[in-house]
Amino acid sequence: MKENNETEAKFFFARNEQELFYQKKTIAGLQVIGGCTYLEHLPQKSISTTLIPRFREISKHERYIEIGPGVTLSELKEIGERHIPKILHDAITQVANPFVRNIATIGGNICAKEQKLGLFAPLLALDAQVELKSQSETKFVSFQNFNEVPEDRILTTIRIPLDDWDVCLYFRLGPKNRITARSAGFAFLATSEKSTISALRIAFAGPFAFRCVSLENRLLGRKLPLDYNEIEGFIKEATETFDAIAGKKNYAAILKKQFQNLVRYSFEQLT
Repeated sequence: MKENNETEAKFFFARNEQELFYQKKTIAGLQVIGGCTYLEHLPQKSISTTLIPRFREISKHERYIEIGPGVTLSELKEIGERHIPKILHDAITQVANPFVRNIATIGGNICAKEQKLGLFAPLLALDAQVELKSQSETKFVSFQNFNEVPEDRILTTIRIPLDDWDVCLYFRLGPKNRITARSAGFAFLATSEKSTISALRIAFAGPFAFRCVSLENRLLGRKLPLDYNEIEGFIKEATETFDAIAGKKNYAAILKKQFQNLVRYSFEQLT
């Protein structure tokens, strides 16, 4: 009796972008994968991009750095804080363990569908962009508008601004080295001039992701230090943003409390 191969997972490789587009177009249901560290089982049909040289490149410019989606987290960490934003470096060190970081890619980390993983919150706070390419055009999309790679496009680059920040805070929530319903990331960035807030970012990513943009804008020009009543008011506004984005989504109730506590702690660091 012949073995039925219909249910066996099929794995493909692409050596360049043209091959990747061709395979995606001709093989129905094909999924692009990275290091597979987050997947419990391979998709029925998957294709790896590890053989595409451009996807493994890191290019530093004056105001930003561009990182290919196939760059591993260990490779990013080895660049060091002098060449990538400190908050991103801090987040990478909290992702799993060195063995997993040797395999996991930045593209795989930011493209997880059911749960936003460790690097999403800092990249959202940094106002990073993804380069999405189709066979006819290439465009950059900000992390605020990015949820997943459209079917007709491929992720080719992550562009990260290299701005200076006085306060850089990243917290990974949930159990260590495991992704559960309680896992999330929180990022806070701030800079000031002459005791006045000149830039500020608050980002959260887990079962859903968001930035407190209206609160960020309202805080620009605010004098430091913030008093207790101001901080409580800002926490209330941030919580309202959390509730509005969460809506009827399922999430662990503790995440909301942790978010509130981290917003409070972050504002208390502003002096």
